Amino acid sequence: MRYNKTVFMTLGLLSLILSGCSFNSYQAPKDVDLIPVSQEAAKNLLTKSKKALPKNSLVVVSSFVNVDQLKQTSSFGRIVSSQIASAFFNSGYRIKAMELPTELFVQSNSGFLQLSSEAITALKKQGASALVVGVFAPGRRTAYVTTRMIDIDTQEVISSTDFSVPMGLDAKVLLKSRKTGSNLTEEQKNQLKEDLKKD
Repeated sequence: MRYNKTVFMTLGLLSLILSGCSFNSYQAPKDVDLIPVSQEAAKNLLTKSKKALPKNSLVVVSSFVNVDQLKQTSSFGRIVSSQIASAFFNSGYRIKAMELPTELFVQSNSGFLQLSSEAITALKKQGASALVVGVFAPGRRTAYVTTRMIDIDTQEVISSTDFSVPMGLDAKVLLKSRKTGSNLTEEQKNQLKEDLKKD
């Protein structure tokens, strides 16, 4: 009996030790540098495009929004879209990076935001060739991003790419939601509309 008790106690102690080791081995996701990730996304949009964009074309890049709350963006959505805009600029394109109010968008059947006919007309007058839009979905350990390039003339998707980033401490802070168009004053909304109409 004493031998059996000793064996059980030893096994129990060993189980606790192993259990403690498994808890201690957990590692939280580590942040990655978003700049090369965004640059690679921009490169993919350009190289995979079904329609070649001539150099010096005007490309409008909108702030990325939450896939479940299309009226919400975040620091993450704004910085990634801005970095993609910079990559387009450095590749020889003119860019217009802006956080467009949601009133200028309509929701497509696929759930994506696309420019309204009014905004498209204004962008055509301005000479814009393409629109880059994107959505992000924060998960427990990973944030997923989908970005698409839309031809202004046909409103068809001509390029699309996906990427993900670990949910490190920086990513979690950047992904805190922030409303887009609904938190702008009427004066600010009208000003953005006027900006689109400028030649």
